[in-house]
Amino acid sequence: MSIEAPSAQDLAALAKRFGLEPSDADLSAFEAFAGGLRVSYDWLDEQTEPQPPRFAGERLPGHAPRDAENPYNAWAWMSDIRGSASGPLAGIRIGVKDNIAVAGLPMRNGSRTLGNFVPTIDATVVTRILEAGGTIAGKTTCEDLCFSGGSHTSWPAPVRNPRKPGHAAGGSSSGSAAAIAAGDVRMCLGGDQGGSIRTPSSWCGTVGLKPTHGLVPYTGIFPVEPTLDHCGPMGRTTEDVARLLAVIAGPDGLDPRQHKTVVRDYISALNLPLHGLSVGVVRQGFGRPESDLATDETVRDALKVLQQNGAEVEEVSIPWHPDGFHVYTAIVLEGIAEMMLKGNAMGYGWQGYYSTEMLEAFAGHWRSRPDELPLAAKFVLLASEYMRDKYHGRHYAKAQNLRPAFRAAYDEALQRFDVLAMPTIPFRAPPLPETDCGPEATILHSFNMEGNTGPFDVTGHPAISVPCGAVDELPVGLMFVGKAFDEISVLRAAHHAESLARAGGR
Repeated sequence: MSIEAPSAQDLAALAKRFGLEPSDADLSAFEAFAGGLRVSYDWLDEQTEPQPPRFAGERLPGHAPRDAENPYNAWAWMSDIRGSASGPLAGIRIGVKDNIAVAGLPMRNGSRTLGNFVPTIDATVVTRILEAGGTIAGKTTCEDLCFSGGSHTSWPAPVRNPRKPGHAAGGSSSGSAAAIAAGDVRMCLGGDQGGSIRTPSSWCGTVGLKPTHGLVPYTGIFPVEPTLDHCGPMGRTTEDVARLLAVIAGPDGLDPRQHKTVVRDYISALNLPLHGLSVGVVRQGFGRPESDLATDETVRDALKVLQQNGAEVEEVSIPWHPDGFHVYTAIVLEGIAEMMLKGNAMGYGWQGYYSTEMLEAFAGHWRSRPDELPLAAKFVLLASEYMRDKYHGRHYAKAQNLRPAFRAAYDEALQRFDVLAMPTIPFRAPPLPETDCGPEATILHSFNMEGNTGPFDVTGHPAISVPCGAVDELPVGLMFVGKAFDEISVLRAAHHAESLARAGGR
């Protein structure tokens, strides 16, 4: 079907949007040339797009979760898609965050703004899980368009923390952490642009790894901002995380985020000794304005136990750490608006696989019903548009230019230490806000926890959250950060911290 070319009147109306005043002769010429574009655009519409490789096994459509199956609202959709008969994940049921495409299953991204979208492709990470013998147990709930680090914005209902159900599960991979904590599955896939794997892992008492930027392909996943986008494994234990990472890591040839990717033997990290591991305790990760004293003390106690059992633990100062959040803020605010909202989820200017079906589902729905966007997305759209109109993107550009210096501050410390350590989230899971708490509280509970996590989405360093204790039934997460593509050291540290916590510090 031929595209509809713009008329002179259409072009005149668009010109006003940009303050242009074309003459009638200009508009007549524009109309003629725009009509000529139809040849190229019509040709493109006739072509069949290549698709990412897809596991060929049988799959059933699954079903919406019944109340008895979903006491914490952790599941957006239930399924039983079985992979190969053998492989490193054979027989293991795995949850997939609902911003990740699984062909034949609804993909809502925690929101109404994708309508009834059902993708025809599998994300690369899904194909790899199925080829490795895993079973896709369903789509786990995520926050509305992933615009929250809490668990109160997911549609149609908030995700409750299985450790203490009146409290937040964390976001945006809220359902993945809750499903693991509830014992529904051992492993899940999550996504992280500001802490969205590590926050729910910390608050639900599970393990979650944000890999080095680009280690895990993002193909087939709803993007937020390409320089911040990470997909990673979440699990009941560090071993679960290592096993899932070993399957999903590595280039797929379709994701430009993957540059000079280095894949290693992650399972081997579980056999490395604690003795000799050097840990730099980042001073600025503690005692933050939002810090909870009990959280800081629990993390410090866990680090003392590591030291008593053979690790070399020493405090280190990284003055960039608190200021780095300002770099993160500009990139996430303006980058999300340009890529995800104004760019209809796919944006422009990168070489890789564009999911045109996802683009059309999102753009076609939200632009016709913009008030269905989550409150935080509306704020980001308006604030970024103001900054672009008034300051022309200067702050986003400057933040990107400062990224190397920001990264180098951690790299300098990591020349002395195998890993850096701090609380994942400086406070424990708060109570879920009331549904009528008002716009200010809704936004506050979405973004007030990212001070320690967000910087490492900017720098791209691997970072893992591992439970190290609990206070008043609420888990506390300890975060380890490593050199680029040194997930081995991060997993090694987390595995020993986890083992010692379960053994009561012995």
